Amino acid sequence: MSGDESMAPGGEIRDDISLMALASAVIRRRSWITTLAVCGATIGFLTGLLSTRVYRSSATFIPQGAEAGQSGLALAASQFGIRVPASGGSWGPAVYVELLGSRAILEPLALDTVTVAEKGGARIAVLDLLGVKGGTREEQLDRTVQQLQLIVKANDVKSLNAVKFSVETRWASVSKQLADALVRGVNDFNYRTRKSQASAEREFVEKQAAAAEHNLRAAEEKLKDFALHNRSLASADLVLERERLQRDVALGMQVYTTLLQSREEARIREVRDTPVITLIEVPKRPVSGEARHSVQKAVYGFAAGAVIAVLLALLTEAVRTAEAASTPEGQEFVRLLRAAVPRWRGTDPRS
Repeated sequence: MSGDESMAPGGEIRDDISLMALASAVIRRRSWITTLAVCGATIGFLTGLLSTRVYRSSATFIPQGAEAGQSGLALAASQFGIRVPASGGSWGPAVYVELLGSRAILEPLALDTVTVAEKGGARIAVLDLLGVKGGTREEQLDRTVQQLQLIVKANDVKSLNAVKFSVETRWASVSKQLADALVRGVNDFNYRTRKSQASAEREFVEKQAAAAEHNLRAAEEKLKDFALHNRSLASADLVLERERLQRDVALGMQVYTTLLQSREEARIREVRDTPVITLIEVPKRPVSGEARHSVQKAVYGFAAGAVIAVLLALLTEAVRTAEAASTPEGQEFVRLLRAAVPRWRGTDPRS
């Protein structure tokens, strides 16, 4: 299709360009498209081939669920009409996924040192191993945490209600050590958090038990005084008053007994050392590195090169058509394009 066919009889550029004209422009520049596509594929393949091989160590664990039955805090609060949700119910896999990428877990790793077997068993700080240099100590730490957030990947396994995470570094031994450190970090953080909750629960129950004991003693003293001053119940009012005081003592005894039991349960939970996560896949030292995906990158590069070449072909066709037109709009388009791309020269691409 010639350039004249894309213009109206009056020399004006048609607002609509047919698909056939676009296809013809692409076919005329097929050598461009092929060349750029092959270049893109080559670049993609070399990028994958020359990229640094990484080694992945992964682990999977199931978070500990909530304990059966009400906690001591819930039992104590229920005596006062307060409903406390069961502890541990919100510690699902999604919480641990966020925890694995948090500074609370990654900052201790950034300050740690690891034994790099690939470098003769040398002990190297993670800061130096990841190549973080320059700036203050705080800035180095912050950049190291950011790099760790990139190499640590975590997601929840919905079918198992579990958490799976992986660590990818250039050294198999380092990947395994960091994965082990993450397991310990999550376990320690979770244990410390739950222990602090248990301590707060024990303190609350102890305060309530002391208050309940004081109230019980006061109710007993009132009943004792009443009995001393009213040895004979001569009226119905005195009988009702005695029964009320006896109910107060019975209720105070019930509350106090429940709180004593809850206090002992809270003390046991505070000192009990139970695992808070259950590992179903322990970190292992990877034997082989991850695939570089050179072929996949070559396909992506081929597609990207072809798309860029097609866009350039269509742009060139639009420029050629605009130059052939004698309308002010066409000339303005060419002028703006030359201003945007100073080195561009209007030549006929078919030559």
